[in-house]
Amino acid sequence: MAPTPGSAKKSRRRSVSTMDECLAEFIKRMITRIPLVEVVPTLKAWGFLAETQLQSLNMRQSKDGLSMEVVCLCENNKATLDHAADLDIVYNHANSKKKMWDVYQMSVQSDPEINLADVSKFKARFQKTIRSVFRNVNIHFREFGDALWIRIAWGRDYQIPNQYKPTFVVYHTQTPYAFITNLIKSQRPVLCQGLLLASGYSQIQEMELKSRCLESLKDIVFKRFNQPFQTYQSRSLSEKSYTPTSVHPKITYENIKEKERVHHAMLQTFGDGPLPKLDYASYKLESSFKGETGIANNIEPFRCVVKFSSPHLLESIRSLAPSGLAEAPISSLLSCIPHRGRNVFKVSEKKQSTSSQAIN
Repeated sequence: MAPTPGSAKKSRRRSVSTMDECLAEFIKRMITRIPLVEVVPTLKAWGFLAETQLQSLNMRQSKDGLSMEVVCLCENNKATLDHAADLDIVYNHANSKKKMWDVYQMSVQSDPEINLADVSKFKARFQKTIRSVFRNVNIHFREFGDALWIRIAWGRDYQIPNQYKPTFVVYHTQTPYAFITNLIKSQRPVLCQGLLLASGYSQIQEMELKSRCLESLKDIVFKRFNQPFQTYQSRSLSEKSYTPTSVHPKITYENIKEKERVHHAMLQTFGDGPLPKLDYASYKLESSFKGETGIANNIEPFRCVVKFSSPHLLESIRSLAPSGLAEAPISSLLSCIPHRGRNVFKVSEKKQSTSSQAIN
């Protein structure tokens, strides 16, 4: 005799009740926020549920019903917080563009004996350092190629870790770079100390480089994009001829030499390959009052922030001169972004000379 819909719901509720309620709610919320078309691919990448269990999911029901069905399958497989945290890492790895990432650079290797390729020892040293300061903290790891993803759920004294606002760290072994998101000021010293002791470096600093596109940040710091400022590339780029987009024989092109000059200037500055994807560039400007010495010393400097934003800022900058919106070559304040590895600048006047500018 087939079970009635009512009896199926009752058995489902009894099954969920055997799992910790906080864990069940955590898994349910994760499934609910995943777009419907991405649920099965995400669960497959997770690797915790069997293929037959995935095929048994009813994808035509409501999102709430689907999430409860996944919770029941997790309960049958005796899921733990480790498994749920692993699912959270998988989801955020596939949706890394939904977060703003900061880049940290380590330097001055303090312990040459440390094997940077030994991921297991890195994990052990990192956890030991963090747990020596924070008792209530959950740390989970997952490797994606040469990238180690670290998920940290922070808790306070006598308070369980908050699983809904974790910090994510992406660390590439044998490199001095770490990419971090959702880190508050009070947690930064401990996390930085954990990275230093685990990797064998003695210094760490936050780079003025931020973006939602994690892969583009990696392209910049690992120099994985076309860099036309190098001598051997600049020569080949300058030899490329300018070809108009339309070659109709009845069309006469005006100012063809000027267009060629702009074209070559853009090649020299940005190259002809794809550029890293950044969301914005911020410039903090500070200027002092120019006047009598006594008056100038008593007046606060003029300060402002100029921010350029675009879905693809560098491509937008590269198209300014060819479209006639700016003169070529483009100002170094904009063109130096990918080569200097930063998109946050402070522009102020040098104290020695009031007519010159310093870009920090």
